[in-house]
Amino acid sequence: MSSRTSARFLVAAAFVAALVAPLRVRADEEPTKPAPIDVTIRGSTAPAFVTRASSDERAREPIDAASILAELPSVHVRRLGADGAQSTLSIRGSASTQVGVLLAGIPLTSGADPSLDVGSLPLWPGASFRVYRGFAPASLGATGYLGGVLVIDPPTPLAGARTEWQALAGSFGALKVRAGDARKIGDVTIGLGVFGARSDGDFPYEITNPRTEKLDTRTRTNASAVSAGAIGRVALERSWGTIGATFLADARRIGLPGSATYPTLLPRLETDRLVLGVDATVRDALRGSLRLQAWGRREGATFSDPNGEIDPTRVGIDARQSILAAGGSLGYRAVFPRVARSSLGVFLDLRGESLTPPETSTALVGVTASRIAGGLGVELEARPFEPLRLFATARLDARRDRATDVPSSLSPTGDTNPTASDLVPSGHVGASYRFADAAILSAHAGALRRFPSFVELYGDRGSLLGDPRLRVEGALAADVGVHGDVTTGRVSFHYELVGFVTSARDLIVFLPLGRSTFRAGNVDAARIAGAEVSASLTGTRFATTLSYTLMHTENLGEDPLAHGRPLPGRPLHDLSYDAAYRFGPVRLRYGIDAVAGTTVDTAGTILVPPRLFHGAGASLDVPGIPSLRVGVEVQNLFDVRTLRVPSPLSRTSVAVPVSDFLGFPLPGRTVWVTARYRAP
Repeated sequence: MSSRTSARFLVAAAFVAALVAPLRVRADEEPTKPAPIDVTIRGSTAPAFVTRASSDERAREPIDAASILAELPSVHVRRLGADGAQSTLSIRGSASTQVGVLLAGIPLTSGADPSLDVGSLPLWPGASFRVYRGFAPASLGATGYLGGVLVIDPPTPLAGARTEWQALAGSFGALKVRAGDARKIGDVTIGLGVFGARSDGDFPYEITNPRTEKLDTRTRTNASAVSAGAIGRVALERSWGTIGATFLADARRIGLPGSATYPTLLPRLETDRLVLGVDATVRDALRGSLRLQAWGRREGATFSDPNGEIDPTRVGIDARQSILAAGGSLGYRAVFPRVARSSLGVFLDLRGESLTPPETSTALVGVTASRIAGGLGVELEARPFEPLRLFATARLDARRDRATDVPSSLSPTGDTNPTASDLVPSGHVGASYRFADAAILSAHAGALRRFPSFVELYGDRGSLLGDPRLRVEGALAADVGVHGDVTTGRVSFHYELVGFVTSARDLIVFLPLGRSTFRAGNVDAARIAGAEVSASLTGTRFATTLSYTLMHTENLGEDPLAHGRPLPGRPLHDLSYDAAYRFGPVRLRYGIDAVAGTTVDTAGTILVPPRLFHGAGASLDVPGIPSLRVGVEVQNLFDVRTLRVPSPLSRTSVAVPVSDFLGFPLPGRTVWVTARYRAP
């Protein structure tokens, strides 16, 4: 059976299991209040398709933020190793640089750092995330995206007052602790979370010995990770509105282990981040609301490679680089109940950022650059009659960049202080029609934009050469889908089926220029089309969820060897399935994660075999201590460590470590022991 055929069989089998298996539960069993599972955020889907994920609303024990996001439709997380390792996020086949990330309206991605390391995302009790797939409201003021936007919600007592702590101990020296408190005291709401984690990451992996052609077992080195931080929000709520403040502070130190064939011993990366924001919302007598926000962000990174293990041409590197950013936004939304029950919102945002040069005398990746950017957005929503909702959004974004002391030999224009500026429109329209609670049809279409990053514009003073003349990346996108809820007695079923297509142009890539130099250019184009399926079935004792994405990608770039081929690293099939059942105080879980149809090279000649990971878990609500739950979680249950790929040098296949990025192995069986205490 071919890999694609087996993948289709796997998807079909899991989908049938999701809908049929839990129906075998006897109706006369005593009721127990189930944990809520919310696949898609409730409310209007006229603005966009959005999925909500929370550490409280999932069958699996929340290990890290990356694993929570990876279960969502059209969201693909690629890891460089075990827990705590660097990870990238893709939405609907986008590159990681084409995903916007915000915390309570504060952008965490920017021109200086356009790709967020998902492995660095904090997780605290009650952590909640929203993923806008394809389109996002103009009010978010995102810094530009093509695939979608990730929104991190700060701690809040909206789900009820709580005090909670969690402790997790796992394989390969992993340990995590989290604590949080959220409640309302008079007119003041407070939410706070603290977190810390460490891991050795020294898992065994298997690799083919080129001499004996047998598998050798090695241990991953220099893969440790340590992180700690806190997040919080406090707000004063009055009859006229609210005043609030949000903060995030964290620090992280990770080893950079290198590939499986070229491991390292000493390179490391240390990062720290401080985010502060204040906001106010004022309601007026005309059913309108005014919102103001100001924020600041500082990020620092220290890279060390004393022996030049990563880049032999740069020995003895120990340098620090900083990102400083600040901005604000102003928005007003008014409601017009007599005019098609419509609402109109106008939003203005402004931000500035700077990337400081490395604090070292050694040449290192990095530039001295700054950006001033702003945007004006408009949102209009109307309900001409009750089942129909219409939505339109438009943005006009501008930016002006400047870099200093760029060597003339590295600048295509010869300017040592190059500048770049753009003014681009974007926006989309949407509609939603409710036939019944079980069938709500929604559709959206529009244009998306992303500004080039600093390294794409100005290079890194090393092997990457920039071009300040780069055009803004753009895409035309559309999606249509149906979702609904069906409740019969104690059983609830929720589903969502969505089809989407994206045609991207002027994609920025680094093209070879000589033996070891690359130059940025707008040469690539791509078409991405697919389908998203998500479903949940819950009862008094059981809960089962399914998330599946079918995605076809096609490279439309100018390279004749890559034209018409699938984009590398984007799986054709991506499936996540979970089923949980409760026996009194005991809860059992079984899950499947499957990925198939992923190519490695731009020519699409190397197809990674389908990867199927099984997982299982069990938890116990300790008798006599109803607020305490202990459990065990097993990832990669059957200890899958290697896959066989065709060898370009022979007609046979060769065993390689299981990985998201070829050459960077993922761990085998991983066991976690967990304890959670929650009190009101």
